[in-house]
Amino acid sequence: MRWQGLGKALPVLWGLYTGSGSVPYRVCVDLAAGSAKCTCPSRKFPCKHAVSLQELDIPDALPPDWVEEWTTRRAARELDSSPEAVARRLRAREKTADRRAAAMSSGIDGLRDWLLDVASAGVASLPGRPASWWQAFVARMIDAQVPGVAAAVSEIQEIVARSGPRWTSDVADRLGGLHLLCFVQPRSRLGVTIPEETVRATPGVSDRWVALLRLETDDGRVRTVRQWCWGRASGRWVVAIRHSAVGAPVPLLPHGQESSALVHFYPGSDRVALGELAGSRAPAVVPAPDSWRSSLASLEPMLMADPWQRLFPLGCASVRLCGTSLVDSGGFGLPVRDDSGLDMALALTGGSPFDAWGLWDGHALRLGAVTVDGTLEVVA
Repeated sequence: MRWQGLGKALPVLWGLYTGSGSVPYRVCVDLAAGSAKCTCPSRKFPCKHAVSLQELDIPDALPPDWVEEWTTRRAARELDSSPEAVARRLRAREKTADRRAAAMSSGIDGLRDWLLDVASAGVASLPGRPASWWQAFVARMIDAQVPGVAAAVSEIQEIVARSGPRWTSDVADRLGGLHLLCFVQPRSRLGVTIPEETVRATPGVSDRWVALLRLETDDGRVRTVRQWCWGRASGRWVVAIRHSAVGAPVPLLPHGQESSALVHFYPGSDRVALGELAGSRAPAVVPAPDSWRSSLASLEPMLMADPWQRLFPLGCASVRLCGTSLVDSGGFGLPVRDDSGLDMALALTGGSPFDAWGLWDGHALRLGAVTVDGTLEVVA
């Protein structure tokens, strides 16, 4: 476990990170001031540890002595309200922002060079690249404070390692997305972290949100749970994400329930932070499109808003399993993953037609919920 001693007393977060040295790094972040402190040797600010700390699901706790010492020193500096001190703090913030912008610009330039290298050698050369080649570039992107690019390159490495009949087309698709990223550069895809408290300060949207689909992942350091929630009044999908370095993360909304809640949107994203939760209950049926074709056509606005998105909520009424596909009433089928979600759906339906909801990745549907006899059931 890399992270230990995690805690928060808002607006301050802290934790101990076990790096390459014998002594864990002390990491502390003040969300309100946009300031951070880490004992690692990195000359980047904020360092990757301070950035990743803000993505974790951290329990409330009393600050340890070293955190109290840091916040006390900062508070003493902030108390100086003389024009000189205010100007000094403003210059320091501007300098920090300029350093990060320069680092990110350098990272994008490095990404362009890396893509040119891959294009020159060809996609077929990637299986022969050593792990050190991948790791060096991922580390370079993290140091350049574009962790979103680092994650995308790690995903390409995983696709190459898994091989399979479609690996070349999947890699080409990811490389095309990175090429587009060099020109559009949305901050959310670059991995620029926005504190949850900042998001909550923006106007929210109230609705009855059905937490219908869920996906849990673990990269060996941080466990993540993603929920796709459908708004009954708005008819739109939102994504709720929680991270945890210790144990399983708690979903943002009660999963499989319909919750009256106020949510706040991250800039330029369908991701939301929870404002107020008024209550939850068993969900009413979610209306599903009558065919897979109409369901797929409804994804166009999502793709136009975020062409890097890889998972989409997809549903269809009255489907049944035929071989390895879920076939709609018109005879059109989509491949479905043979996993526990499908097993549970078949056990609940007994082979009868059912309304299906799942996550579509362009190749297969990961079944997440079904409607049986007028009752919505979560199966994954």
